Amino acid sequence: MAVDTGGAKGSQVPDRPVAEEPVFVYRKPKKVRGAAIKALRWVGLGVLALVLVTGGWFGLRAFAAARNIIAHSNGVAPALAGMLDVTKLKGEGDGRVNILVLGIGGQGHEAPDLSDTIMVMSIDPKTKDAAMLSIPRDLYVKIPASAKSRQQYGKINAANVYGGPELAAQTVSNVIGVPIHYYVLIDFSGFRQAIDAVGGVDITVPKAIYDPDYPCDNERGGYCPFRMAAGPQHMDGTVALRYARSRKSTSDFDRAARQQQVIAALRQKALQLSTLTNPVKLTQLIDTVGSHLKTDIQPKEITKLASLAKDIDPAKTPQKVLDTDSKDALLVGGTNIISGAGYIEVPKLGNFNYSDIQDVVKNIFVDHYIVDENARLEVQNGSGMAGVAGSVVRSLQSAHYSVGAPVNADTLYTKTVLYDYTGGKKPYTINYLEQRFNVKAQRMTAPTPAVDANGQAAPVPQIRIILGSDYKATGSSG
Repeated sequence: MAVDTGGAKGSQVPDRPVAEEPVFVYRKPKKVRGAAIKALRWVGLGVLALVLVTGGWFGLRAFAAARNIIAHSNGVAPALAGMLDVTKLKGEGDGRVNILVLGIGGQGHEAPDLSDTIMVMSIDPKTKDAAMLSIPRDLYVKIPASAKSRQQYGKINAANVYGGPELAAQTVSNVIGVPIHYYVLIDFSGFRQAIDAVGGVDITVPKAIYDPDYPCDNERGGYCPFRMAAGPQHMDGTVALRYARSRKSTSDFDRAARQQQVIAALRQKALQLSTLTNPVKLTQLIDTVGSHLKTDIQPKEITKLASLAKDIDPAKTPQKVLDTDSKDALLVGGTNIISGAGYIEVPKLGNFNYSDIQDVVKNIFVDHYIVDENARLEVQNGSGMAGVAGSVVRSLQSAHYSVGAPVNADTLYTKTVLYDYTGGKKPYTINYLEQRFNVKAQRMTAPTPAVDANGQAAPVPQIRIILGSDYKATGSSG
């Protein structure tokens, strides 16, 4: 039977069989007794509140009771450290906490490790805002080499198969242009049981759904038609999972929006006083989700994340779905885009050119270190290539830099240069620009402002970027 990668029936994950050792093995949580149970439950309650407030459906309380599902982490999100060391920021968006969410079928499902759901949840610890991005599983990408596979091309949902959630995080980061600090992976059973543990969720269905080809949730396969009327609905875990997964009568993009809707409904239900203070429901959530979850969020980071929960307003959380059919769609889809790839989706700008996607991501994942410094930027075109400076200005503006209209340089430049006229007083902005343009800033004396006919001095930039012929746009590979 063919492995379903989310495209046309019969499509397969390219280049490499998946019937090797599993990416990870689920284990039942170890029993913990006495005072340890009480301590773990207090920590878990805070984490659960955080994740659900920010839109999560993972029940992170589970990993406090099941330490074996916490994977090793190479570090923490810099934004959780409070006063940041500017040299530790890896790029724009690193002033936030970015968490990759992967939903998989899990044991008992065909191709159990393909990520049916791919989301990035981003939290700003300083401003206490959050944002959510859904990425389609059929996006065709370059999957980096890992310990288990060579570099290859394929649908983004296969990255977890080839190298686990760590490789999936690296692949997603290459596409969206911001660092991924943590991942959380949950299977269908964990999702379904989490919904049931809080007594179901209430959702207003925007339009009726009929999916005659919904796969039966068992090992025998076949179809179990799913139908849902429009209007207010109370859903248990099984129905909510079907609602979140169905796509026959809609699309992958509608499904992504429904998944975000279910997440919001679960958050609302879990934050109700009767839910969070009900020991039976809370314990059930902890016990059932634990064996279906994997994350690299470390215990030492739990309390820092939990402290953010009470101040985040879900009503002000931007939600974006990368799609092919909206008026501002950034992707195109089809079966003949790349020979032999089946149905795939690629950026409108061209295969592997993610610059527009990255601009949108940085627009909703606002990095407050850029906004707070509010440095005045000027971009000059010394590259000899028409339109380059305008494109750079638009990209910088989308990332919330304060930058004026582009101008032409007085002469041609072979190398891109970055001038800092602030004496080092805008360190975060300079650090980000150095990484964006791959140049080292030069501290210079501020230029003399021009004076108009009325004797008014024009504002001078605090930072000037002069693009040389070596300039290459970011986001054009991945």
